[in-house]
Amino acid sequence: MFTRPVGLAALMVALCLVTGCGGVTPTPTTVRPTATPVWNAGMVSGHIKVLPEHAATMDTLAADLHFENTTTDKVVVIPLDPGQREFTVAVPEGTYYTYAWLSDFTWKGAHAACQSGEDCEAPLPQPIVVTAGETISGVDIDKWAMPEGSPLVLIGTLIDGTGADPLRDAALVIREDRIVAVGLRRDLPIPPQAEVIDLRNATILPGFINTHVHNAYERRNLSTWAREGVTTVRDLGERLGFPYFTTRDRLCTDLRRARVIAAGPLVTVPGGYPIAGNNFQSLTVTSPEDARQKINQLIDDGADVIKITLTSGGAPSLSAEEAAAIVETAHQRGVPVSAHATQSENVERALDAGVDDIAHIATDPVPNDVLQRMVEADVSWVPTFEALDGRGRDNLRRFVEAGGRVALGNDAGYLQGLEIGMPMREIEWMQEAGMTPMQIIVAATRNAAYVCNREGTLGTLEAGKFADVLVVDGDPLRDLEALANVRLVIHRGVIINRSEPG
Repeated sequence: MFTRPVGLAALMVALCLVTGCGGVTPTPTTVRPTATPVWNAGMVSGHIKVLPEHAATMDTLAADLHFENTTTDKVVVIPLDPGQREFTVAVPEGTYYTYAWLSDFTWKGAHAACQSGEDCEAPLPQPIVVTAGETISGVDIDKWAMPEGSPLVLIGTLIDGTGADPLRDAALVIREDRIVAVGLRRDLPIPPQAEVIDLRNATILPGFINTHVHNAYERRNLSTWAREGVTTVRDLGERLGFPYFTTRDRLCTDLRRARVIAAGPLVTVPGGYPIAGNNFQSLTVTSPEDARQKINQLIDDGADVIKITLTSGGAPSLSAEEAAAIVETAHQRGVPVSAHATQSENVERALDAGVDDIAHIATDPVPNDVLQRMVEADVSWVPTFEALDGRGRDNLRRFVEAGGRVALGNDAGYLQGLEIGMPMREIEWMQEAGMTPMQIIVAATRNAAYVCNREGTLGTLEAGKFADVLVVDGDPLRDLEALANVRLVIHRGVIINRSEPG
């Protein structure tokens, strides 16, 4: 497994800063936790400078510090006490823009530099560089502005994606493209200028993530996914030579389309799957050194994930040395590796190579000790039952019982007829394999974000994460068919689909 950057889910749990150690963002009435030292972190010290006209407000309202990573968009959220002006806090190593939100969400402060003069109207965020074991001082929050547009507040029953029990009569507060607060409505201040949407008889969920698709560079497909509440897809392979990454970047500027996590081409060997027959041409490697060179180039070009193929039955396939070289090279660059493996023996080969997830369920029985290896190695499984006619369900059942992580994915776009949009047939197969509705929701949100290496910004309804939200009529914990009854979809803070309740 590659080392995930500090500042992701594990770090936030350790700090108890974002989730309040209970899956719900601390509200103003919650006892605010103190920051504890974190491995690979530095200290940031500064002062919140308040304009005279805000002084009275600042004395009664708390502020939340937001450290937004300039490379990954991940946000570390640290709550301050009411009236607190000075701060010294632990922040993971990295480069950040630093902001503060007043807890009524009406004003946002920034550590910023003016373009010209002290009273400029367009201050530029000033990045800070946090180094492990060191302290950076003088990080003053001194430029305040009222954000454009009104905050958006959703009221209703909320499932946050962490696996925690639903929160009844909850409020989700969105400002700009981020979630700024989650909690019980009675505990959260609702700004008087907010747009409040009452979602009674509906359920508020994180935007879903499909971690195994193809043909994601079609505008129609991306629009269908987004409209039905799948706000992120992971494309695990297109034909060699297609302009994957420039197309991804261009298409994803339109929030009416799902964001794309892109692998680029599949990686195989000459004559190996998926070159043969009617499959598209893939990237081939001929030796471990050739593999290292080509994987580095693929990542330089913009790959978010690497997809390898491991097959049996006499067809050429990656050697153990080539697969290990691919994984090692990708992990050194902080990029995860997914493996196509549909037989038990190839699951074992993938484990030997050190991959991060298996992109299909194995259709033959997988021994319990192999399943346990997957769990212990923190390797996720993306079943794609829909593409495999539901085969391998007992493997998934035993994997879940052993504590394994499952993520949603149905191989849409590869075979004609696989669902584009909300993959209800895949969800039904997962339920037939013994997964509970809550486990399936977590697989489609938190676990899927983890598999995509985006758990710091996506997958759960927590402060600091992107405001990707799916609202459905009914209760999916009682009936998963409710997931097809879309009431509202929000992508990065923008409503892209809205319908009246049925």
